[in-house]
Amino acid sequence: MTSLAILAPVPLTAPGQTWEVDAELREKLCLTNDGVLHVVDGYGGNHFVMAFVERLRRAGYKHATEYVKPEHLQMLYRGYVGATVGSRQGQQYVGNEASGGKQDEVVKILRSATAAGASDIHFFATPKGHQLSFRIHGELEPAASFAGRDGEAMLSTIYETMSESTGTNYRPNESQSGRLRSEFVTECGLFGARLETRPTLNGPWMAMRLLYDSGKTLTLDQMGYLPSQIEALKRLVHRTDGIVLLTGTTGSGKSTSIQTLLSMLLESVNYTINLVTVEDPVEYRINGANQTPKGPKEEWVDAVANLMRLDPDVGFIGEMRDTASALAAFQAALTGHGLWSTLHVNSATASLQRLHDLGVEDNLAYDPSLVKGLVNQSLTRVLCDNCKVPYERYDLGPIAPDLKTRIHKHCIVEQVFMKGEGCEECKKRGIVGRTAIAEVLAPDLAFMRKFRDDGKAEAQAFWVNEQGGITKNAHLLQRINEGMVDPSHGERDICLLDDYVAVVGVKS
Repeated sequence: MTSLAILAPVPLTAPGQTWEVDAELREKLCLTNDGVLHVVDGYGGNHFVMAFVERLRRAGYKHATEYVKPEHLQMLYRGYVGATVGSRQGQQYVGNEASGGKQDEVVKILRSATAAGASDIHFFATPKGHQLSFRIHGELEPAASFAGRDGEAMLSTIYETMSESTGTNYRPNESQSGRLRSEFVTECGLFGARLETRPTLNGPWMAMRLLYDSGKTLTLDQMGYLPSQIEALKRLVHRTDGIVLLTGTTGSGKSTSIQTLLSMLLESVNYTINLVTVEDPVEYRINGANQTPKGPKEEWVDAVANLMRLDPDVGFIGEMRDTASALAAFQAALTGHGLWSTLHVNSATASLQRLHDLGVEDNLAYDPSLVKGLVNQSLTRVLCDNCKVPYERYDLGPIAPDLKTRIHKHCIVEQVFMKGEGCEECKKRGIVGRTAIAEVLAPDLAFMRKFRDDGKAEAQAFWVNEQGGITKNAHLLQRINEGMVDPSHGERDICLLDDYVAVVGVKS
């Protein structure tokens, strides 16, 4: 890195200047006329510093933040500064020792997380600083800890110098969203990384969702779907009309399943249709699709309307988030277009209730010629075959009496396994991955009438008892009886083993 002498910037927070502050605050920050707010390491979350940043924001004064050593601040106020201009992949940074060094640390963290197969990175604020944790196979694992000043500087570096953010400046006392810039994610073998921040009692917290791009698309079997569910999904994929909803909670693998299903659709027609997506943001590559991001200020209803003017055969809307976008999707389906989307609900039948709540008219929401498929999925942990322990010989810890009762009543006891202590093959975790537990419902007229006339609970019971529907409870029990899933994990990740005894009146 080459050092260059530069003209000393004017400290606007000095006495008599435009943004004058008192002597105590001058020991913590300095705003210079080149648009840089210099903050001493460790004071990013200081109340008075944040108040000054808020003052700038309200005045519409745009600036970049640099974290510096106290002596650097002293030199600024003396009227001179020794600085460097360094580059990282063509981008210029002033005072690069602060930001560039932190960027290197962040890249190392990203590489460690991807090597471990983490789905998320968390920077949790604690009374003593920040705790770095990776979410691996659904569980949070501590990875490192940082003193308060280092953690705050790292979060500011990520948001202000490494991301495409929705706000101009990092504000630790507000919730913010962003996405890591492409040069950083590709450097770590990722397709993307989403950022969310939120203030807590102990300080700012950042969560980072890692989006992988292996170049391969998982099959439905590899994802964990049952053979009968796969056949039902293939029927949905072969259609290019009507609405198919893939649903689940946050982190349930919806995006991965959408990637697989839409890839299957395109392959089934030899890539001869125009499949257009609107996503916020684009999370996974779908070969052969025209994938588009929703604009930062674009409303979903406008994005859907624009999509329909692009001559699509099939469209994918990232999520039905409000009444306008849901109604726009149904209008598209009425014109004969195929449309896929997602909803945040916890069962297949709850999708129809959600459509009703969003304001979709019953004659549309309950029309089987429009709503072709309702798919719901969750993820649960898969046991390591090398170290899992038979339930009947398990002695690694207590098992709750009520769980024992449910295991003996609803499972084939001699086929049940529990998580072991861990081994080299599973890196001492006892877990080797996660599998989908799902419901696949292709509603017909009888089911829709039942839902309309008697409600969700009766429709669910009708689907299970009269139409042979496979609930997530039934899917989970099958995986437990195969020795794949620890029943305690299944109950935590999916539902109680006897959940649908109460819901549909029969053993699932």
